[in-house]
Amino acid sequence: DEARDESDVFDSPALRKLFSKFIDAVGCAVAGLHDSTRLVPMLTQLGRRHMSYGVQERHFQTLGRAFNLTLGEILGPSFTQDVEGAWTMAYNF
Repeated sequence: DEARDESDVFDSPALRKLFSKFIDAVGCAVAGLHDSTRLVPMLTQLGRRHMSYGVQERHFQTLGRAFNLTLGEILGPSFTQDVEGAWTMAYNF
């Protein structure tokens, strides 16, 4: 709803929708790691689409850092260096 106040990012429907799309894309990438013939075109198309939105390389870097921080908070002690490295590699693919 356009009229809704989006100043509270923790209660933002738009941000929740965007986060859901992000998690879905990461999940698809992780699930598709075994089939690069499908994964690479999907990620290439996703990257092109975001470039058309005006997204820049620095935005991806910021989102990647935020994603790792969020995973660290959610997973707690289970978020080891190996887990962080695996997610970072998948995200940076």
